[in-house]
Amino acid sequence: MLSQRSLEAFREVMRTGTVSGAAEELLISQPAVSRLIRELEERSGLHLFTRHGGRVVATPEAHEFWLEVERSFTGLKQIERAADQIKRGQRTTLSIAAAPAFAHTALPQAVAQLHAERPEFRAEFFAMTTLPVVRQVALRQCQIGFGIPTQHKFEIDVVRTGALPYRFIAPAGHPLGEKEIISFNDLSGVDFVSFVDSTMTGRLFDRRFAKMRRPPLVKIRAYLSIVISALVLRGLGVALIDPFTAEDHVRLGGISRPFEAEERFEYSIIKPLGERLGAECVALVEHFEALADAHRA
Repeated sequence: MLSQRSLEAFREVMRTGTVSGAAEELLISQPAVSRLIRELEERSGLHLFTRHGGRVVATPEAHEFWLEVERSFTGLKQIERAADQIKRGQRTTLSIAAAPAFAHTALPQAVAQLHAERPEFRAEFFAMTTLPVVRQVALRQCQIGFGIPTQHKFEIDVVRTGALPYRFIAPAGHPLGEKEIISFNDLSGVDFVSFVDSTMTGRLFDRRFAKMRRPPLVKIRAYLSIVISALVLRGLGVALIDPFTAEDHVRLGGISRPFEAEERFEYSIIKPLGERLGAECVALVEHFEALADAHRA
């Protein structure tokens, strides 16, 4: 079995670049560091360093091994931090993974409402695309996830699914702002900021535009709804986005109108397979659904 002390010696040699530097960091002698490195090489079967004059040079094996050692020490630091947080009553109670469309809009509002009800509530918030959201939840790194519907249902449990109407957005003063409801026909020949075709929304509207006699002019594409909103605010076209981001778009000075279409912005709330939702998770879902219901109405 590899000893913790020999791994510490190896880590410090890699970090400082010298045996003497490692000895200073570990408060031991240079011969002791060298002995620990030899012990690690014998037990691991790896050739970690070569000597050139008075210097030690890490081998390719050492660099690969260092990545694993660093992950191990990072894990230990997280455990130590968790212990300290628990001791001080500051342990995070809820880990949330969310796609950007939710992480930048509705979820902060839902979290704020939950915190107002439960001042002791604490959380970790991770914004990422839907596939990493699924992965984080499946690996139990996060207790709950918010994203678009996924096919990876064998890895997670679906708590809730829903669909919301898309919203039309435009910069302030755009001629279409005079209409109360926007339709596909209104978009004919109009400069349009679209989602990239690797997104579900991008593919959805690309298929619909392909059926139009005169589709909108897609000049710019982006991956994130907040980026699309920013581009629209700067006069680069109009767009169709989720209602949460559209709400923020209006607060930033743009305009938003209902969009008449069968297409819907679909979402999914997930949890680790077989896990039971805690009280905080249940309350968070309720607050989020209340915000979603307001847009459905």
